[in-house]
Amino acid sequence: MANAEIVHVATPEGNAARGKDPVTVGVTVAPGWFKEAEDLVIKFIYAATLEGTEYLCNDDITVENATEINFMVKAEYGASPGEYYVQIKKKSSGETIASGPEDGTITVS
Repeated sequence: MANAEIVHVATPEGNAARGKDPVTVGVTVAPGWFKEAEDLVIKFIYAATLEGTEYLCNDDITVENATEINFMVKAEYGASPGEYYVQIKKKSSGETIASGPEDGTITVS
């Protein structure tokens, strides 16, 4: 893991991802870890098994400031209900950071 960390994961609407209805997710990272949204690859980890999933997808990555990233998440058909962590990889360096239980999760129902 990288020296940076995910500080907080939140869904501002307070909603769970259901079907193909997207929810906004905000991720706060340590300052200075990234500069451009195009450099980021976002994936999701199913908390119950700690395995990656292909059934959640993200769209519209927006960099709000030096520490905040917002994006939309949709649950595809086949996504297991439950909690998911966020994993972010920087393409330019290969560094990867991931959220944990203390940072907040994305709920799929």
